[in-house]
Amino acid sequence: MRFKTELNINLSLFEKNVQSLQGIVKNNEIIFMVKANGYGHGLIEMSQFSVRETGIKSLGVASLGEAIKLRSELSDEKFDLYTFSELQFDSEDLREHYLNQRILPVIHSINDLETFLTDSRFSHCPLVLHFNTGMNRLGIELSDTELVIKKVRSSGRSSISHLMSHFGCASNSMSSNSHNKRQLQNWDTLKKEIKGSGLDIEQTSISNSGALEQGVGLEESHIRPGLMLYGPSSLIPPLRKDSLWKGHNISTLKTEVLKVFEVERGQPIGYGATPCPEAGYVVVIALGYGDGFSTKYCGANIGEARIHGRVNMDMAQLFYKSDPKLKMGDQFKVWENSLDSIMNFSDETKTIPYELFCSLTQRVPRTYNNL
Repeated sequence: MRFKTELNINLSLFEKNVQSLQGIVKNNEIIFMVKANGYGHGLIEMSQFSVRETGIKSLGVASLGEAIKLRSELSDEKFDLYTFSELQFDSEDLREHYLNQRILPVIHSINDLETFLTDSRFSHCPLVLHFNTGMNRLGIELSDTELVIKKVRSSGRSSISHLMSHFGCASNSMSSNSHNKRQLQNWDTLKKEIKGSGLDIEQTSISNSGALEQGVGLEESHIRPGLMLYGPSSLIPPLRKDSLWKGHNISTLKTEVLKVFEVERGQPIGYGATPCPEAGYVVVIALGYGDGFSTKYCGANIGEARIHGRVNMDMAQLFYKSDPKLKMGDQFKVWENSLDSIMNFSDETKTIPYELFCSLTQRVPRTYNNL
């Protein structure tokens, strides 16, 4: 564990983000995505605050293991909980958790659907189906729609509790991108076919953060925001200026300055003896790839500093052209609560905010304001 390095999470800003989203989606129920340790911000802490303080009633995770942990840690809280991808439905023992801990499996294969419908213990469990409308990752194939309808009706059910799909290119334009247009068409066709068969569809959702930033999917009963509620935009740079989303980045990544020294042009620094491009200053900070500060970040700018040479396991070097006015023991911020701060670092490192957040290891403590 680090003592002077932390990811500080401002939960008041998170609450403001929820309120901002509710201003955009006035009639939709929110399924807040907290998978991957709450996108690196803390599974339990983010879930607890969202349910207790913001009125969110549904949470989404990727794996059954995450869902079990949530239910065991927050056993007194009331919320719906969806498991989206790693269902473990082939294990009879693991299927028990869905029943005993009120977890909703998002069925995305014919095999799991058959298991769900033939296991009498699930006869009163809501049926949640995820169809592949063109992302071609998980999801029941559209060509199997008729088969699904037949199986659902044969089981004695008259409705699908929640019908889902997922956009594959929501970071691009929802109005002009051909993949997005095709998925929207397939989604509409799917709903019409199911309703035309006589089955009711009680709830629907398709939109993730990128789609919501563009006002798409608001006619459905539910939305599934992830990244946007943590602050950043999901959109590619050219689209961000037109985004409906004006949220706050809820986290600040802080660390400690370990050393500051002057350097001459060509002076070798660190592993690999990377020469300094000119005379200036080097600042060594207490973040390395052991903390999730990746070697891929080499050469990226953080304000007036440039990550110089190799990122080490426990530290990294920053090069400044002029005196940075920093000394040993000072605090250094990699990103702050402004959206520009996190988005600029994301663009500089040629990665995405999702990965920046999720890469941070447990050696970086998470601290919370207003928990």
